[in-house]
Amino acid sequence: MKRAVLVACACLLAAPVAAQTGAADKKLLKGTARTMVEDRTRQDFEEAKTKVSQRDKDAMDAIKILFYNKAYIYYACLVSIGREKFSDKAVAECVQEPMKELIAGSRNAKEYSKNPKAEKCETNARLAKEEADFPPYAFLAGDDVHLFDFRAMRICLTSR
Repeated sequence: MKRAVLVACACLLAAPVAAQTGAADKKLLKGTARTMVEDRTRQDFEEAKTKVSQRDKDAMDAIKILFYNKAYIYYACLVSIGREKFSDKAVAECVQEPMKELIAGSRNAKEYSKNPKAEKCETNARLAKEEADFPPYAFLAGDDVHLFDFRAMRICLTSR
C-alpha cells in the first residue's frame, strides 16, 4: 500500500464511533478495513493483470491468489491494530513478515508445485476460517483462489 492510502486509512480508522458496543465497533472496523483494502487492491490487480494473458487461467489464478492473500494480510493487520493503536509504522511492522512469506512463496511456486508433498501442504496451509471471514472480492474470485499461511506451507514443503 502506498503512504497516501495508509494516511487515508488512519483518518477512517480514527473516526470516532460513539455509543457502540465492542462487537458492533469491531464489525464496523472490519467493514471499513475491507473497503479500504479493496480500493487499493483493485488498482494494483488491474495493473498487474494487463501483464498476463487473459487466456492463461493458471497464471490469472496465481495473480488472483497473490492479490487476495496480500489484501488479507493488510486487512488482518488493520483489524488487529484497531483504531487506538493505528499508525503507518504499526501497519508496516504488522505486514512485514507475512508479506515476506507471500513473496517468497510466489517466487518459489513453480518449484514448490513439483514437490510430492505440495497438495498435502497446500491443504494444511489453507486458511478456510479466514476465507469465511474475508471472502475474495468479486474481481479476485475463482474456484482455485484461496487464502494460505505461506510460512506454514514453506515449512511443510521444505521439511524432510
